[in-house]
Amino acid sequence: MENYLEAVREAKRLEWLKYGYNMEFIPTFSTIQGKRFTKITCKTYGQTSVHCFVETTTGDIYKAAGWSSPAKGVRGNIHDEQKPLLGYDFYK
Repeated sequence: MENYLEAVREAKRLEWLKYGYNMEFIPTFSTIQGKRFTKITCKTYGQTSVHCFVETTTGDIYKAAGWSSPAKGVRGNIHDEQKPLLGYDFYK
């Protein structure tokens, strides 16, 4: 899980560098452990949103349906070589 979280952080850092955003306000990511899922949150400009949910036992990645639940359908796995890292990666 920590490797996936670091990959998400690095992908966001590279995106902000690419587009010339103010690095002082780069989003920060953290986790909240639940019974079945780990929620990865993203804090940007003082607002926190859900980046994705990761099923603890399998490593499957789900988009967020809302703050407290994942959407249906696996979007990837944290153990796959190519995995979704940023929000738009879910649509590729």
